[in-house]
Amino acid sequence: MSARLKVLMSAYACRPGKGSEHEIGWQWALHMARWHDVTVFTRAKNRPIIEEELRRTHAEPPLPNFKYHDLKGPWLRWKSRFDFFRVYYIAWQRSARAKIKALLSEERFDLLHHVTFSSYRYPTAIWGHEAPTIWGPVGGIESVPPAFMPVRDPKALFYEVVRGTTNITQNLRAGMLFRRARATDLTLVCTNEMMQLLARLGVEGKLMPSAGMPPGRFPKRKLSLREGPLRMLYVGNIIPLKGLDLALEALAASQTDAHFTLIGDGDFLEPARALTFKLGLKERVDFKGRLPQSATLAAYPDFDMLIFPSLHDTGGFAVLEAMSNYLPVICLDVGGPGVMVNSQCGFKAPLGERAAVVQELAAAIRAYDGNRELLRQHAEAARERVLQDFNWERKAEKMDAYYREVTERARARGQSSLFSPK
Repeated sequence: MSARLKVLMSAYACRPGKGSEHEIGWQWALHMARWHDVTVFTRAKNRPIIEEELRRTHAEPPLPNFKYHDLKGPWLRWKSRFDFFRVYYIAWQRSARAKIKALLSEERFDLLHHVTFSSYRYPTAIWGHEAPTIWGPVGGIESVPPAFMPVRDPKALFYEVVRGTTNITQNLRAGMLFRRARATDLTLVCTNEMMQLLARLGVEGKLMPSAGMPPGRFPKRKLSLREGPLRMLYVGNIIPLKGLDLALEALAASQTDAHFTLIGDGDFLEPARALTFKLGLKERVDFKGRLPQSATLAAYPDFDMLIFPSLHDTGGFAVLEAMSNYLPVICLDVGGPGVMVNSQCGFKAPLGERAAVVQELAAAIRAYDGNRELLRQHAEAARERVLQDFNWERKAEKMDAYYREVTERARARGQSSLFSPK
């Protein structure tokens, strides 16, 4: 076995049991500590939950070490009162860089790795230390096409226009993506769109989805062919970018008697209810609202498939949760879900003309409704795909190979002396 490396991991979001970015940070910390001596730099706010979990965790040692940091003074008050979390995050990264610089002057590390947030838009604390670095997996380059813009929601429309404009500028070498990728020894990306853009810019990247699933979290079960209406599920925020208007229109166009349950809450809830009524689907659509995580996870086996037509979603934890629970997935062929789902475990609609997208989604619903054996085959394949390609143990094996690759290249160019304490 190769020698363990000393790794400093930057994970602003890192809390067990919270999901999304926090789950990504926590799982990378926990699993990479099995391979290497990992020190995680994260927010002081995360400390009580992390330390409680470390005390009661059933994970086998070695476990990661944690160093905590938060901004002082009015920053936390501003963040809470004015929803300045993006401003706070940028300021945190800059102040964390100074803390890391001081730490590197006292302690030797072989590698610096940024894991959260997994967006290319923000600076990270790992740059500028003359040490080998891995950035990511990162994503966020996917944009909403004009035909799918939330024109009836001014706030959401403004956000998507600004986001899309920023993404367009990344096609130039003057963009922040190119500069940040060039400042990093290895950039890991979690979507095909990001991979393609890096290739156009002449920068090497490796594809690795950001989300994963601990093996064994959901029990194995025997599937049976169910009769009656197809039971469709959506789990997540009910906001414009999730494409739920497409899902509702597709259900109406499918000419099936399928039922659709939505678990979640958000700004698009009332417009979604209104659209449901307009399409004549009131008796076939059930809005459950936001449920406790335990109740949401327990609900998956009650359904036949997940529909997740998000217009840009770097991760998509609900997709992996559903697949782990034997639910095939209907989604758009974009972002994280576009990487997770293949033709053996679901249907992916290309993001083209709006009417064509709705018809593709409707056709997928009809396919599962009319062929329950296909539904069962895709369900089995969905579970197997997560176990083979998206469980955290397999992801950690791949990340270990990247750690070795980056540090070997650094040694070859004589950079190892930069990691010795002064």
